Amino acid sequence: MEDNGLPLPAPRCLSKELAAAYLGIGVTLLSELDIPVIKLGRRCLYDKLDLDAWLEEYKQRGRAGKEKSLWLKKQESTEDQDLGIGGLMQSSQTVSAYAEALRPRIGSKPKRI
Repeated sequence: MEDNGLPLPAPRCLSKELAAAYLGIGVTLLSELDIPVIKLGRRCLYDKLDLDAWLEEYKQRGRAGKEKSLWLKKQESTEDQDLGIGGLMQSSQTVSAYAEALRPRIGSKPKRI
């Protein structure tokens, strides 16, 4: 084969490390995702076209499908209020009592027995 000065085309199939770098993620995360893989013997290769198609599908789902909550929210139970994380946030006597208990004391230290 003679050298005609043309560059070789980029490989279409990528190793696990190159596929992770192509997507900009780590190898561990790549192995956890459900991305199609091509097995050649013991080698697992990723097709660039499959990676691009998977990425487009992932973007269409929106934040890995987290936009759609699996938990139904009853409007009558929340009275049309967005409670945020942790539910209803009200101050209570317990909070002030806890803060008082943690307040540093000035004076004599208790004697050890």
